[in-house]
Amino acid sequence: MFRIHIEEQTRTTTIYLEGKLTADNVDELRKVWAAVCDRSAGKEIVIDLCSVRIIDRAGKELLSQIYTAGTRLAGNGLCVAPLIQEIAGTSLSKYQPN
Repeated sequence: MFRIHIEEQTRTTTIYLEGKLTADNVDELRKVWAAVCDRSAGKEIVIDLCSVRIIDRAGKELLSQIYTAGTRLAGNGLCVAPLIQEIAGTSLSKYQPN
């Protein structure tokens, strides 16, 4: 099962994900995120991962791309919080000189 819920606010658009973010769902999330980016110009976009139970390699790669494009990732828990830290650290290290 995979669900996406979008909440529009004045300054922020939040995309809530629920279930399993796996290769089967990556294209769906990519399309939704692109549509949100198009209609939410000037707003902060957040992807909330609090209700995600499983993220496979394809899901992690998409989240990394989304993060690099400027979308904030939010979530907590034993799996999600370390994944967000890893993605943020990896993305930052790409742009820091050695």
